[in-house]
Amino acid sequence: MRRARQTVTISLFPFLSVLLCIMGILAFMSVTFLLVSETNLPQAHPETIEFQWVGAPSHVKPVFIRCLQDELVYYDLFRNKEHHLPFRSLVAEIQFQNGSLTQYFRRMAAENLEIKQSFGTTEYYPLLLIYPDGVITAELLMILIERVEGINVGLEPILPHWKIPYQSES
Repeated sequence: MRRARQTVTISLFPFLSVLLCIMGILAFMSVTFLLVSETNLPQAHPETIEFQWVGAPSHVKPVFIRCLQDELVYYDLFRNKEHHLPFRSLVAEIQFQNGSLTQYFRRMAAENLEIKQSFGTTEYYPLLLIYPDGVITAELLMILIERVEGINVGLEPILPHWKIPYQSES
């Protein structure tokens, strides 16, 4: 007499129901976090950001140069005036190698050299404020600055909703 073999079967129903419940809870939590994070988006009014020079010498004064997608905005220390240089003009300056922006950086480098030689109190340091859409503008400006001997430059990434105050000679 032959006995019939017993086969052991395992029901996956409890495991699948627990898995489905966990997936539902995780989906609910992710949608909740998404809705909460959307209410904490940046405000429509720009923030004013104050730069602090930690570890930099006190005689170094930054000169802010905003690199945007279609223009370059900088404060001319020698004329005490803000300038807007369109992207096409920046490309032309790089090609001709002797435009007004190149002369400005050369004059700044000469002023810094004179200040170092006479142990003055202020050295100017160009600080490129690079917005997300102005990376190409910043790269072109770096090509221009590399041609000017004796000038150092800093780079600072900036978020679009930040408002950066300019410093003027007073």
